[in-house]
Amino acid sequence: YIGRLQSRGTIFLDTKTESQSRQPVRITAGRHTSPKETGLNLGVASMRMGERAMIYVQDPKYGYGEAGSFSFPAVPPLEALTYDVECVDFETNQEDEGGDASGLLYEERLERAEKRRLIGNQLFGEGRFKEALGKYAVALSYMDEDFMMQLEGFYETKAFELKVPIHLNMAACQLRIKDFHTAVYNCGEVLKIQPENAKAFFRRGTARHALGQTEGALEDLQKAVQLAPDDKAIAKELMALKATLKAERAAQAKLFKGAFKPSPSTVTAADRQQGSGP
Repeated sequence: YIGRLQSRGTIFLDTKTESQSRQPVRITAGRHTSPKETGLNLGVASMRMGERAMIYVQDPKYGYGEAGSFSFPAVPPLEALTYDVECVDFETNQEDEGGDASGLLYEERLERAEKRRLIGNQLFGEGRFKEALGKYAVALSYMDEDFMMQLEGFYETKAFELKVPIHLNMAACQLRIKDFHTAVYNCGEVLKIQPENAKAFFRRGTARHALGQTEGALEDLQKAVQLAPDDKAIAKELMALKATLKAERAAQAKLFKGAFKPSPSTVTAADRQQGSGP
């Protein structure tokens, strides 16, 4: 392909003439996890073998962004780009389910995680919650602790943006299958990344309510209402929790009232003792 700066019409990259191997460059069609040239990757996804197309990238964030590139290739900041692309061949992406991901590029691991997340979402929509959990677990396996420790900047941000919905979706599945303890855990993982996430507080509060942890549930749901005051589902769960708390307090009051009330036999004995003479 040939890449041109729209502002000047000058070529910033010609892969045919500048390739030492004289071989076509490989582009991953549809890749959106790359920090540069995302527009090119997305545009190529709609091409067929042997086709030639012009791809116009008007928004700089899909090119080289606000910073541009001051090494090779040289692209000014906030530059719109045009690509003249020829698709000479393509290969389908064959993936194993899970497996050893240590040899994959950062982009590849994030893409595979995103693919599993989307499949999990589809299974969730079909009511297949346990199967959805399996896909979400595979998605998280691509972003294990060792991998996350290697990341910084763009890739770290992308990974966290992906982990948040996965943990939230896992919690949603676990609420449906009544695995409330694990739902609490997954919401906690979200709150480590996004401490003000209303969905995480809502789902954790719902799980805690189901577990009988009413005081903790109240804290979570009140926080959720504060963050999302117009959410009807949160308001409904909070109302149900308040009804539970009211019933608990009524039961406790009745229990304590019965515990401290003198029994009739004790009163009668005291009365007799008081009424008897020397």
